[in-house]
Parts: sequence; structure tokens; C-alpha cells
Amino acid sequence: MGFLSKQGFQSRQQITAFLTVVFSGQIIYSAFESFKIPFYQQLVDYYGLTDTQFGFLFTMLGVAVFFYIPAGWVNNRFHVRQVLIAGLAYRLLTALILILLRPSFPIMLVITFTWGILDAIFWPAVVKGVVLFSGKDNKGVGFGILTAFRAGGEAILNGIVIGVMVIFNGAMLAFQSMMVLYALLTVPMIALVYFCVPADPTTEGDFSEDHDVVALSSKEALQGLIKTLRHPRIWLAGMAGLCVYWVYTTLVYTTPFFVRVYHMSQGTASTYATANALILGLGGGLLGGYIADYIFKSSTLTLGITLCLSGAIMMILVFVPGDSSWTIPALIIMSTTAFVIMMAKALQQAPVAELHLPTEMVGSAMSVNSFMAFASILWAMPINGMILDSFPTDPKTAFNYIFMLMLVVAAVGAACAFFLYFLIKRDVAKEKVKNS
Repeated sequence: MGFLSKQGFQSRQQITAFLTVVFSGQIIYSAFESFKIPFYQQLVDYYGLTDTQFGFLFTMLGVAVFFYIPAGWVNNRFHVRQVLIAGLAYRLLTALILILLRPSFPIMLVITFTWGILDAIFWPAVVKGVVLFSGKDNKGVGFGILTAFRAGGEAILNGIVIGVMVIFNGAMLAFQSMMVLYALLTVPMIALVYFCVPADPTTEGDFSEDHDVVALSSKEALQGLIKTLRHPRIWLAGMAGLCVYWVYTTLVYTTPFFVRVYHMSQGTASTYATANALILGLGGGLLGGYIADYIFKSSTLTLGITLCLSGAIMMILVFVPGDSSWTIPALIIMSTTAFVIMMAKALQQAPVAELHLPTEMVGSAMSVNSFMAFASILWAMPINGMILDSFPTDPKTAFNYIFMLMLVVAAVGAACAFFLYFLIKRDVAKEKVKNS
């Protein structure tokens, strides 16, 4: 068990369940969403879309924010394994339709709209699984592993696609075939969830043979959701998470940034973006979780610090010249940006775990938190797409506007995180006085 046993995992069954949940949270997105960074241009070309249209597809995915709150009832009522199996099966069917039939843009909008509804249920189930199946006192590491392993898995899968594209000289048929193959990965993932993920335990990390299983009626699940909606700190944590994800969307434009501003080849830029995701995403996720648990002793405080650093680096990018002689410095700075942002993203939803909510509220809490944390998908990419389309002959100016906007967003998120940390520490101090 090694490293994971030191992070509060008590058995191989617990590790297997935890990792299965983690990887199901990546595989479901591997045939489309995961391609948006290294294969942004290929996706646009494959479907014949403009930058703005591509942004609107992700707006449809972003409708999840309107369903996260009612999805809280679903995640209170049903176990993690049930939600994951149903979600993976639906995505398999619709992904094959999208990839093989290459429908018109309106139909693509409809499909991605249904994916948004599904995501409102599926993703909270993933993070609920991380909370229930990770070490009780090491949630920072648990969420860090979620981000790191998802980033590493995504980068490996995308790296394979890059290799295939090189072998077949960038043929679209090869790109289509790889999307189909990745859609089919949901089949073995469904089997793993079925056999490896148990029913939800009432106590986090409890994998004993006689452990109690959560069993809520529809009424009890609704009551848990109502209690969650009345919890202001869940909303504050969500606001910080919203800013993290908004800043994170900047990484989607890594490939077009270097292709359009520094005239880098598509293949080189895609390889760089994938290497960033693998090395920096994996490292940033693990380091972010480790620092949160063992150095700052708080995911919330660490989140605020990483957001401050992200904003500072965004400002540096504004002042980097857009001529080819500055390509290497730009690559280094962008890599630093990706590393810090991935540290923040690893902890995006971890502050909720620091609130130590009752198990029967975890599902709805993660749904409400996700409602806030991912709300920016509604507007972030469309805004960025319109900015880029507004400066077709001056991409550096367009990206400068994007970077300056992200500086402001990061500052707001940091302020929310620091305030939440103050509230948590105040409560801990009061509890110590009460018990002394």
C-alpha cells in the first residue's frame, strides 16, 4: 500500500474503490472534453466550428450549474456506484453518436446540453466518493490525488493520440478513430465500478465487513439538501472554487496561444500542452494536496495562497512580448502558470471537506459546491472566444485582455478563501476553549 497507506487508507479494498472513483471521473470526459487543450484546433476543424461556436458548446456543458442543486437530492438518495454506472453508460451511447455521425451544430448543442445535465449528477458523485473513500484526516491529499491522477491519465491518453497523429500525418480519420476508442473505454470502467466500488458507508473510510451503509429515503434526501442550502460556508467555499475554475480555463488556450502568438507548429504546441498536463498537472496536484495537509494544515488557506500566485503570474504574462525571440521565456512562464493553477485546482472542492459535514449531507454539499465551483463554464470560454475573435490580427492583445481578467478573478477567489479560513480557525479556537 506504501504511500497511500500513509495518507489514511486502511486496506487494498479502500484504495481500489478510491482509485476506481478517481479514474471514472476522467474516463467519462476522455473522448471529448479532455481534447480541448492539446487538440483545440483539431476539434474546431473536425466539426467545422468557429472559436465562438466552440465556446458555446462548453456553455451547454456549463448548464450543469442549473442542475447541481436538484442533483444534490439524487446524490443523497443514491449511492456513488449507482450514479457512476448510469452516467458512464449514457455518455458511451451519446459520445459515439457525436463522434461517428458528426451532427450539425444545433444537434451538437443538444447533446452537450444533456451532458451538462448528466455532469451535474455525475461529478458530485465523484467528489462524494473521494470524501467517503479517502483517508478521514487527509482530504487535501485525497483531492490532490484526484486532480493529479486525472491530469496524468488525461495527459497519457492525449499523448497516445499525439503519437498516432504523428504516425498518420495528422489524418482526421486517425483523430476520429482515437475518439471512438476512448469513448469505448467506458465499458471496462463500468465493470470496475460495479465490482470495486461498494455502497456508501455512513462513516468516511469505513471498509470493515460489518460497516453501516447509508440508506436515505426520498424525504430524508430532500431534508439533507435543504440543510445544505442553509449552510453559508458551503456557498463561500463554492465562490472560491468558482474563481479557481475560471482561472483554470485559461489553460484551454495554451495551444492556440503559442500557435497564434509565437507561430509555433500545431504539433509542437500540442505536445507542449500535453507535457504540461502530465508533468505539471500530476506534480501540481500531488504537491498541492501535500502542502495543504502537512505544511499549511489547511486546504482553504493553501487555495488562497495559490490563487494569489496565479494572479501574479498572469500579470507577468501580460508584459511578455509576443515576438518569436521570447518564445522560450513564454513557455517557462506558462509552465509555471500551469503548475500553480493545477495546485489550486487540486484543492478546488477540498474546503468543503474541512467543514466536517454529516455523511448524509455530503452528496448535496458536493452538488451545491459544484454548482458554484463550475458556474464559470457558462461564461468563461464564450467570453474568451469573443475576445479572440475580436482581435483576429492581434492575438497578443487578445490574450493580454484574458490574462488581466484572470488577475482580477484570482484576487476575488483568494479573498473568499482567506475569509473562509478565518471562519474555520475561529470555530476551532472556540471549540478548544469549550472543551478545555
